[in-house]
Amino acid sequence: MSINQSQPLETFASSPNKITILFGSETGTAEEFAFDLGTAVQSSDYLCEVTDFDDYQSAKLVDESLVIVVTSTYGNGEAPYNAEEMYNWLETQEPDLSSVRFVVCALGDTGYPAFAQAGKDFDRLLEENGAARVLPRFEVDACFDESIAPFIELVQGWLMEHGQSYKKATTITAG
Repeated sequence: MSINQSQPLETFASSPNKITILFGSETGTAEEFAFDLGTAVQSSDYLCEVTDFDDYQSAKLVDESLVIVVTSTYGNGEAPYNAEEMYNWLETQEPDLSSVRFVVCALGDTGYPAFAQAGKDFDRLLEENGAARVLPRFEVDACFDESIAPFIELVQGWLMEHGQSYKKATTITAG
């Protein structure tokens, strides 16, 4: 048997787990932060997908490996409109998320009594449904233009230590 050495040989490692970043946003700040995080994670060769809560089927959450929620808070502590379906699903369906790991980045305005409440609620609901928190909830005062950079650094640090299974598969070229 001969091997065509000009063709890449795929590694025999199992396919990597995907990091799913879900965002809930009213004004676009959480969406921007989610994409900033996704870009940083992908540039470190991790398999990652950034998705609007509106474009995500809630029931798929039980099959995820690592979920990062980036959400703003709307009104008096409510989830943004595009995150309401997921919020309600988590609250009413009580899915078994015991195989899911998660972290939440909660955006808010400290001028309101329910600062970052939607993120706090997602954090609580994910844990109550059995998901395992990998990093403490991170809160950002979006009113004062706080940066997402410290959160990105925390996530990248965790991935460097614990995230080998999320690395993209490498291709080896015979030469």
